[in-house]
Amino acid sequence: MTIRAKLTLSITLMFAVALGALGYLNIKVAKLQVVAETIEKSEIIEDTVRQAARDALIQADDLLLLSYVKFLREQFPSLSYVQITWIRGDVARSNVIGKKDPKNPALEKRTVKETDPANAGNKIMLEIGIDKNILAARGNDDLARLKRNILRFFGISLIIIAIFSDWFSRKLTQPLAALSHVASEIGKGKLGVRLEWDSKDEVGELVDGFNHMSLRLEELDHMKKDFVSAVTHELRSPLGAIESFLNLMKRKMVGGIPQEPEQFLLYFNRIQTNVHRLSGFISDLLDVAKIERGKMECTLKPIRIQDVASEVVQFFEAKSQEQGVRVQSLLDPNLTPVEGDADRLRQVFVNLLSNALKFTPKGGQIAIKGEQFRENGNRFLEVSVLDTGKGMDKEDLNSLFKKFQQGKNITTAKGTRGTGLGLFIIKSIVEAHGGKVSVRSTLGKGSQFLFNLKMT
Repeated sequence: MTIRAKLTLSITLMFAVALGALGYLNIKVAKLQVVAETIEKSEIIEDTVRQAARDALIQADDLLLLSYVKFLREQFPSLSYVQITWIRGDVARSNVIGKKDPKNPALEKRTVKETDPANAGNKIMLEIGIDKNILAARGNDDLARLKRNILRFFGISLIIIAIFSDWFSRKLTQPLAALSHVASEIGKGKLGVRLEWDSKDEVGELVDGFNHMSLRLEELDHMKKDFVSAVTHELRSPLGAIESFLNLMKRKMVGGIPQEPEQFLLYFNRIQTNVHRLSGFISDLLDVAKIERGKMECTLKPIRIQDVASEVVQFFEAKSQEQGVRVQSLLDPNLTPVEGDADRLRQVFVNLLSNALKFTPKGGQIAIKGEQFRENGNRFLEVSVLDTGKGMDKEDLNSLFKKFQQGKNITTAKGTRGTGLGLFIIKSIVEAHGGKVSVRSTLGKGSQFLFNLKMT
């Protein structure tokens, strides 16, 4: 059964139960009114007969009571009979007006006693028989008419409610049907499909969330393709180079002794470079896997951040001279130690300087600087890596620090193209230190990457 059918049936049943309960209550109240009116009419008949007996005693006229009772039986068809007993001293005589029917279950008997106020010895005993069926006949007719009207109203209302429920259900499930169709399209591989639905309610929020999911799936698909492409390139290029250099080295071998040792050593160094490249790529992937599992471990202890920065600058000295870029650390040698993991922070500096060298032209400069500040009673060091490279626009800035995300400038970068994991790893390492990482950049003028560390 579809959601639309279930919703239609549920709403119809709900209204049917409500209308049924309302009709039942009306009938119940009407029955109580009939009973109350029956009791009231019975009491009126009793009071009328009682008054007639009192008047007959006062006027000492027995015929007056007999005549009046006969008249009352004509006025009240429900007055089945009246048995009158006159008591004068020790003498009693009775007279019955009407007909007793002891087999009638609807017959109600009432006993009334009246005493002559002038002579206590004179009394009249009255046994009044009232037929409740006749008394309640009119009320029962009205009740039957009410039941028929309620049933008629119930039937018409149920038809109207069923039509309204179907319309309402169709209106409510229409976006769900549309979402189901879009989901089917996504299942067929058409990622990024959107559903246009203009509403500000929960359904609109659901559609917005679905559209966001669809776009995110499209982004993830592109990221997957980029990742596969990057991994293929990162693995194939160095492996292909290693295979080529090994073949060249094999040709240079004669009798197990390398010929042209200098050329042989050059091939060996290039193989080593490609092996380091592969090792770095695998390490990045392993670091990302640790971050995803929440197992990025940093052992924090007091370290001299200026020594770590100087060591990394020396590491890039040869490469920076080859590219004609000046790299220097301007951190104060007397800085107070910071709380950090030297190996992880070294990884941060290596990634930042490596990126800076890729985008800084010949004659440019790269510098590491530091500035102290206080926050909530603690001292922090804000470390920045500045370059005079190409810079980035707002679109590129928005894609930074995300896995496998690279800016448009990557196509003009010097050296091998990365996988877009470096800045994501940097962000995770800095956050593991309890700090934050940010970037400032102006297109054509350079970039500045900043992160802060707590000082001891």
